[in-house]
Amino acid sequence: MAAASSMSTSPGGEGRCREPREATGASCAQTVARIAVGVDGYAEGRDAAALGAAIARITGAELMLVAVYSTPLVPAPPGLDWKGLRSESQRILRSTRDAVAPGARTLIETDLSIARGLHRVVQRHHRDLLVVGSTRHGPEGRVRIGKRTRQLLCHFECVLAVAPRGLHARRPVRIRRIGVGFDRSPESEAGLALAGSIPAAASGVLRVCGVVDDRAGVLAWNALGGVLGVEWEDLIRDELEQLRDDALDATRGIGAEVRIEVTRGRPADALLALSEDVDLLVIGSRR
Repeated sequence: MAAASSMSTSPGGEGRCREPREATGASCAQTVARIAVGVDGYAEGRDAAALGAAIARITGAELMLVAVYSTPLVPAPPGLDWKGLRSESQRILRSTRDAVAPGARTLIETDLSIARGLHRVVQRHHRDLLVVGSTRHGPEGRVRIGKRTRQLLCHFECVLAVAPRGLHARRPVRIRRIGVGFDRSPESEAGLALAGSIPAAASGVLRVCGVVDDRAGVLAWNALGGVLGVEWEDLIRDELEQLRDDALDATRGIGAEVRIEVTRGRPADALLALSEDVDLLVIGSRR
């Protein structure tokens, strides 16, 4: 696919690494056993369902499609039936389930805030993963978060996945190539443990991407001259070697072939490039 689906995770919380800096991929393995998918009446909701169904197939997780509609604060104006909103939500869930996620459970939640309603479902039903679609304003085939996803990212304890726009039309959706960003932080170690626990990683190559940000060295060179620049280059080389060694330690025990790629540059650029070559990209939350 043109752009990878994206999953973000963080340490702490149920099913997550309690002591990520002292654990390896084998001892800090996370699992995905219960998935929730946010569904609405738009195509992006079907994208989320398609990604959730693909992850459920390879993990054996139980899948739940969730529709959240807003409850009124005032009496309904003439000609508008608030009860019809629930019936419409039921229709959307059935249609989405039949099209891309046969056998999934369905659930309807009401709340003035869609993000809050999804958050409540995740907590009450002990979901390990929530899948949502990209914003409708994003480009086709790409992942771009919208307002509600940003609200979830701010205060979320659950692993969050975002499906690229148009994914449901590329059936069958298969996850064979998995990539993960690694920078030695507890958040990235949690992401690595999650990626390594997905069975699809065992049938292919798990690509681990580490990046040493060297942009500050360019600024130091320009401001203070070449001597500091030479010292900075030595520091970058040492950091690259250390990051590779730490990645090797962190991936020890993962039941998949691992390819470690350590580069220098802007981390976001390296992860974007990796997303072109994998089906699922896993990253940790911002620390």
